[in-house]
Amino acid sequence: MTAETAETEAAPETAGAPAPEVAGTGSVWTRAQALLGPGRVPWLTVLILAAVMAYADGFWLTSLQGAVGAVERAQGPFATWLRNATIMVPVFVLAVLVGLAVARKRFGPSLTRAKPVLGAILIIVGAGSVTGVGEVAVSAAYDYHLQSQQIAYMDHLHTLGLGGAAAHPHPTGGGCIGTCAAQRSTLVVHARAVGYSTAILTLTNLVVVGWVVAMRGGQLDAVRSRRRRSVPIRA
Repeated sequence: MTAETAETEAAPETAGAPAPEVAGTGSVWTRAQALLGPGRVPWLTVLILAAVMAYADGFWLTSLQGAVGAVERAQGPFATWLRNATIMVPVFVLAVLVGLAVARKRFGPSLTRAKPVLGAILIIVGAGSVTGVGEVAVSAAYDYHLQSQQIAYMDHLHTLGLGGAAAHPHPTGGGCIGTCAAQRSTLVVHARAVGYSTAILTLTNLVVVGWVVAMRGGQLDAVRSRRRRSVPIRA
């Protein structure tokens, strides 16, 4: 048997085999569709919901940074808001998809009636709020890190100006004064800011998500294109 004959006999066996799936955009959409279950995915609605929550929550994040954040991060608030919110849009897309998947498992694939739509709105708002509060918490942790370093540096300069560590009192016996007290009060401020942001972001997301769903006619299903029926013209 020659090599050409062997290749000819092996060809029919592999001709009907499916081509391997190439990892890329197609696989991402396939996995998202599998996560969401049966029914079409309202991608336009998902993107709009993610965008409005990302930019609305980003506004409050920028406001908190200007109020209690590090000074070096408070420069150019508009550019900071626009950059951070745009970066967070894909994360909010994932949050909306997770919320939509949970809503479909809880209420079924059709989200057109009042009760399933309201339940889906609350779930999506919850997922978006968790994402927004997480963003605020990470930003607050970074601000505290910068402010803590600045407090320690200023304390060091103050100690040198007084002529050494002996001229500047430091906590003894487990007390918290000076640098320790300043760092602790800064941490308390950031913790309160994150706590306040939880209620603010939840209310904001509830308003914007409800507004988007209302603009879509009070449903979260994909809008199917209607075919135009040709009406015969009578002579």
